[in-house]
Amino acid sequence: MNSSNLGISLLSLRISIFVLMIVWAALKIARPEAYVGIYAGFYGADVGITIVYILGGLQIIFLLAYLAGAFKTITYGGVLIMNALTLIVSIPKMLPMGEQEPNLLFVASFPVFGASLAHFLLRKDDTMFSMGNK
Repeated sequence: MNSSNLGISLLSLRISIFVLMIVWAALKIARPEAYVGIYAGFYGADVGITIVYILGGLQIIFLLAYLAGAFKTITYGGVLIMNALTLIVSIPKMLPMGEQEPNLLFVASFPVFGASLAHFLLRKDDTMFSMGNK
């Protein structure tokens, strides 16, 4: 793969992962009550609406740094960790358990995790429109 194709590929990964994750972050601000339930149901965490607002705001700032290609080890690694946690807590929803049907929507966590892992591993090569150019 030539460097131009690699650059475009990594930029497209950065943008597409950002679009997915910024929607989740923005929904924490727009509909925090839904995320109170999500944190309780998936993570076993009892958080209030104020905490959800704070987490959403911090996540938006973090994701904007990721989109800019800044602090790559931290931001790309953080995105990888967020997607790994999502994958881990989603696995029970993918499996038939008792009377529960598997929810195929959660299977999307696998390719998102894979894309995040690839992007983290290739972070030094992601220089197109990036603050972290070589």
